[in-house]
Amino acid sequence: MGTKKNLKYYLNLNWSYTLEQETHKGKQYYIIRVNELPGICTDAETIEEGMENIKEAIEGAIRLYLKNGEVVPEPINKDAFKGNIAYRTTSERHYYIAKIARQMHKSISKTLDEVIDAGIDRLRTIPH
Repeated sequence: MGTKKNLKYYLNLNWSYTLEQETHKGKQYYIIRVNELPGICTDAETIEEGMENIKEAIEGAIRLYLKNGEVVPEPINKDAFKGNIAYRTTSERHYYIAKIARQMHKSISKTLDEVIDAGIDRLRTIPH
C-alpha cells in the first residue's frame, strides 16, 4: 500500500530553496523561494527567520493545493538519478564538443559536464 499523501506527508518532503541576499535603503535582507512551489517565497532579516517563515508559506500553499483538489508539486528525489543520460545531437555539435574536449585534454563526458555546469551557474544568477 502506498503512502497517504496528506499535509504531514508533504511537510516532511525535502524541499529545495533558492536564497538571495538583497539590500534596500542600506538594510540587508534575505529572499527565500521554494524551487518546487512556484510563487512561494518570503523575505526576512535573517536566514533563520526566513526559514521559519518559508515553512509557514509551504504549509499554507500545500493546504490550498489540497483544498482545491490540485496536485501538489513534489521535490525531485535525488536518489532516482544515476548519472546516465542518453543525449542525441547533431553531427556538427558532436564534432565541436569532441574538438573542445581534445583541446582541454578531457573526455567528451567531462567536457559536457563543464559546459552544463557553466550553463547551470549562469541560470542560477537569473532572477526568478
